[in-house]
Amino acid sequence: MLAFQRLYRGYGLLLRAMGMVSSLATFAMMALVVTNIFGRYLLNKPLDGTLEFTESLLVLIIFLSVALTQFDGGHIRVTLLTRRLPKAWAQVLNVLCMLAGAAFFTWCAYAAWKFALQSWSFKEQEWGTVVFPLYPVKFVVFVGLLMLAIQFLLDAIAETIMPIKADDESAMEHI
Repeated sequence: MLAFQRLYRGYGLLLRAMGMVSSLATFAMMALVVTNIFGRYLLNKPLDGTLEFTESLLVLIIFLSVALTQFDGGHIRVTLLTRRLPKAWAQVLNVLCMLAGAAFFTWCAYAAWKFALQSWSFKEQEWGTVVFPLYPVKFVVFVGLLMLAIQFLLDAIAETIMPIKADDESAMEHI
């Protein structure tokens, strides 16, 4: 169990690093938009490519932090049924739901991988006020979905090894 706890914490550190990149992308997007506004209204010269870059940064912000949100227990969780079930049944249902999430997001990651490879094969580009490649952003979608699938799988294992209550705020600290 100690090895799993190390793995879980180590994976959490990786997710935190990805969350930091997401935070930096948020700051970069904010700076880009503010610079564009000042350029447009004060100098009558907007910043070229703002729309295209903010679209790509938004993908980074979302997909690099979605697994961290799952790790932190930040996603919406409906406990209407599980609260009324015996503890053992609720645990089984939670594990099954987490495994279903892992399977679903593995499938999504596979589809995103194929989509990113296709984009890379013909060097897909964004055409607007500036031209830049789109395939790196599509690979970020794949990475984010894969990390989320792995997090669901780790959560299922953690729930099996060390069951936690759904409404326990400090439960993840024990893992």
